[in-house]
Amino acid sequence: MPDANFYTDNDDLKFHMEKMVEWQPIVELKEGIGADSTYESVEEAVQTYLELLEDPVGSLAAERIAPRAEAVDREGCRCVDGQVILPEPTKLNLKDLIEADLMGMTLPVEFGGLNLPSTIYTAATEIISRADGSLMNFFGLQGIGETINLFASDELRDKYLPGFCSGDFTGAMVLTEPDAGSDLTAIQTRAVFEENHNHFHITGTKRFITNGCGEVLLVLARSEDPGKYSGGRGLSLFVVEKDESVSVRRIEEKLGIHGSPTCEIYFNSTPAVLVGQRGRGLTRYINWLMNAARVGVAAQAVGIAQAAFREATQYAEQREQFGQAIAKFPAVQDMLVRMRIKIESARSLLYATTQAVDLEMLLTEKLESERTRNAAEPQSKELRSRRDRYGKVADVLTPLCKYYAAEECIAITSDAVQVHGGNGYMKDYPVERLYRDARITSIYEGTSQLQIDRVIPKILTGAIDAATEAMSGKDYGDDELNHLRDTVNESRAALGAAVSFVNQQTVTNPETSLQEKDTQYRNLVARMISDIAVDVYVSYLFIAQAQRSQRKRLVAAKFIRDMSARVEMNRRQIMTGDRSVIDHFDALVSGSN
Repeated sequence: MPDANFYTDNDDLKFHMEKMVEWQPIVELKEGIGADSTYESVEEAVQTYLELLEDPVGSLAAERIAPRAEAVDREGCRCVDGQVILPEPTKLNLKDLIEADLMGMTLPVEFGGLNLPSTIYTAATEIISRADGSLMNFFGLQGIGETINLFASDELRDKYLPGFCSGDFTGAMVLTEPDAGSDLTAIQTRAVFEENHNHFHITGTKRFITNGCGEVLLVLARSEDPGKYSGGRGLSLFVVEKDESVSVRRIEEKLGIHGSPTCEIYFNSTPAVLVGQRGRGLTRYINWLMNAARVGVAAQAVGIAQAAFREATQYAEQREQFGQAIAKFPAVQDMLVRMRIKIESARSLLYATTQAVDLEMLLTEKLESERTRNAAEPQSKELRSRRDRYGKVADVLTPLCKYYAAEECIAITSDAVQVHGGNGYMKDYPVERLYRDARITSIYEGTSQLQIDRVIPKILTGAIDAATEAMSGKDYGDDELNHLRDTVNESRAALGAAVSFVNQQTVTNPETSLQEKDTQYRNLVARMISDIAVDVYVSYLFIAQAQRSQRKRLVAAKFIRDMSARVEMNRRQIMTGDRSVIDHFDALVSGSN
């Protein structure tokens, strides 16, 4: 039997929402508390937010969506004569979400949305993903509407946003092509402006498009002459309404997330409307949308991991071997504890990220609303400084959050299968489905390797050091917590030493005989540096949580003990300067003697 409510039964998620999220600045910027606001106080707004997470989100997830997940996985999607047919239970899930008014959570009230902070939307995404990971790929596409709201014309906003909020149509991010996957600068799909029609027409093939059968598509296409504007500079973003010129050629047969159709689409001179400015599709608009999607996938990963952990715990408590429940064996206890702490660490990083994202966006909106004022005024200067500070934190935490949550989700679901033993390998238990669903999280919306590639320049130029400076010097007024802080500070110093070492590595350019930075070595050890950065940042978050929970003191102490050893191992490995993987790659891989 499913749990009654996927919010109220999740003590750690509730702990974050009720005790750790700093709601006051978010709510004051979002709602404008006072006479002209929907809410009279911050407390009233937060209570409304959390009540929504409980019902309808938590109750729908537990009572309706989760019980249908197995049937969704078994039935899957089909493509018949170019038409995508969703599983019947997925159709019911979407109907439930629409009737609960949950399809425009962050969009403005004027269009029928709920105008909620992204932190609440992210929590809802986690809850929905726990119930059915594949459903998140519909629920989590609300960023399509957000992108239109932020960057499109008033005409496009008025035309499309009410439909997104009402659930009359769904959207899709149409980016990837057969020869342009991670490298979106290689996109070849063309958008040609036709003077006589006063609009663009798009022609080309797109692949691996989640919900490519959606009614409103955001398409990245090459609008500029590639001879003059190569790479990302020639790409623009367009809104396309699906019509007879858009055909779904096929849907992919996938390992997991069977309720989500992954489509190959062909555009045959399809009418399209420009979003924003020409040539800024990738550098500005898609960059924003992809960051939002990465946070969504991190929430999906945490939700799937939570489901797997619950299944593993329940099984371990019920399964008896050698005369006792296997949960009594230290080896299994160690697995379960590590699974739980990994979930809590990923969740901590997730909601630290969403708070920074919320505050950066809300402060940007406030600055935009004050454009008529002199930017040199003290208030505007202070707002800009705060916005920039949160923006830097969001820039470094977003890729780290996506990378870390996805990798831990895969590890947790794998361990959940292991706890089940042979039964975990069978379709009689949900963990094999969760394991399959988890695997995509480290791949789509940018692979783990791409997240590391994105964040490593920031770490090497001091972003984590700056983001943790205040935490490293905080006096907690508690000997135990101050001791934990000092331990984390040692690991922070180890990160600094590793960063300094990597920044000093040079190689000789064979063409110029000059010394230059060894970017290959930097890329080789980038994952280890990123792992240290996550460990250090999450450790500080756990200490802050330990101030508000006796149990979290135990969690913080356990995590930091383990973290310290991991950091030292990674630091030592980085500082060996071992380039054998690069220098002897062919010999090491070929196996030839």
